[in-house]
Amino acid sequence: MQNNRDIFVEELIRCNRAGKEGLFKVAAIILGLILCALAFHFFTSIFPFFFAIICILIFFMFRYSVKEYEYSFISGDVDIDVILGKRKRKTVLSCSCRDIKLMEKCGGKVEGSFTSTIDASISAKSPNRWYFICELQDGSRTIVYFNPSDRMLEAFKMYLGHKMKLQTAEGTDK
Repeated sequence: MQNNRDIFVEELIRCNRAGKEGLFKVAAIILGLILCALAFHFFTSIFPFFFAIICILIFFMFRYSVKEYEYSFISGDVDIDVILGKRKRKTVLSCSCRDIKLMEKCGGKVEGSFTSTIDASISAKSPNRWYFICELQDGSRTIVYFNPSDRMLEAFKMYLGHKMKLQTAEGTDK
């Protein structure tokens, strides 16, 4: 399906890893306190130096525990990047809508075999979680979970057409 308009939609979402992230932060603080106590006990004269180093390490551990995903939809091309610590960016997936075979809202377990699975969604329990299956030129099949906004869904609908299954409240296709 060809369109004469250029479409650009970009979204940034933060992963909701409250349990893992909170446990990681508590463990970092406990480890920092233990290291401070050991440094104070064995290196009393240079304790302020060790204390400063431990505080800086904890700061960076907290900062790099934040994980965000950026979805970019540019005229039929989809890019998904992961952003760690609000600084380090890595492209997770780059494909065209021509490579997408099916897209629909998550409702249960997806059947089929896949080369790779990418979970770029807020959480596995989020209510607006969608997935799409893409087959790349190298023959790999990838399933991607994500949380698109209504604006991004409209952009996908323009390029995917019948490959996108929209569910109404009654559960029938639109």
